[in-house]
Amino acid sequence: MNAKAFEKIIKPIKLRDGNNLLPLNLNDFFVRSPFNGTKIEIRDWTLNIEGMVKKPRRLSYTDLLENYSKYHVIATLECVRNEAGGSLVGTALWSGPALRDEPESTEVMFEGADGLFTLARANSLPLEETLKPHILLAYEMNCRPLPIDNGFPLRVVAPGFYGDKWRKWLTGIKAINDEFMPSQIPKNPKTERLVLTTKLLRPLRGEIISREPFSIVGASWGSDAGIGRVEVSVDGGNDWERAKIIWEPPSPQAWTVWEWTWYPMKCGDYEIMAIATDKKGKDQITEKCEQYPSGLAGLHRINVEVC
Repeated sequence: MNAKAFEKIIKPIKLRDGNNLLPLNLNDFFVRSPFNGTKIEIRDWTLNIEGMVKKPRRLSYTDLLENYSKYHVIATLECVRNEAGGSLVGTALWSGPALRDEPESTEVMFEGADGLFTLARANSLPLEETLKPHILLAYEMNCRPLPIDNGFPLRVVAPGFYGDKWRKWLTGIKAINDEFMPSQIPKNPKTERLVLTTKLLRPLRGEIISREPFSIVGASWGSDAGIGRVEVSVDGGNDWERAKIIWEPPSPQAWTVWEWTWYPMKCGDYEIMAIATDKKGKDQITEKCEQYPSGLAGLHRINVEVC
């Protein structure tokens, strides 16, 4: 993707109240676990591919850049510990080779330079997932080299899965069968796929709003079918109005941005919330539950004052 095409994707969205909004996180992407290892020297770094693959090999950073096709995917990354409306979620353009070597195995495992979770199902993907074109080994984020805290020099990009599948600081890929998994690791682990959810981006919690037209803006994600509609309530869920989708990603791997123009008529306190429905008619779960280990559920609620 060239610079011109990228600029078109990240073009600010003009809201009805005159403000602008960027659809991607360009300079404010969240960091859950900063790199705590020694400095990575790119001239010494290699990616070791082994196990049940057609051709075991060790690749340098230059090998990846020069000898493998470069693909792009806009995808939303969310930490499994994110709470409703939390900050542990972001969307970016990821670029790098696709993870498709057709290994003769059932599971593909990943190892990082920090040495954590060397043998854990949390850091593996089923073979059928690794063959999908949007599963990447990314060395770029928003057309720039990955920042160190976001996985430099290489990370797994696994759209539709929570962040523990997006292995950072990648140094090894190993294709194995289930019988080689450690016996203490369950065959049917926790829910690993994103849950349909919505986050309010505007207004902010506790914000004081004047009695003028105001753009309530949010993002919804977590469905392979894509977001079909979003409804907004400003009275704690008694009445709902349909929002307008103002930015739809090229694929359902990224969040959809929506807007609803509010015309507050009276001063007072208001509770704002929103709920998404995907294109197959599945509604977002409204009942609140603990986000870990199966992902968040419940509605993001914001209290504001109109004055």
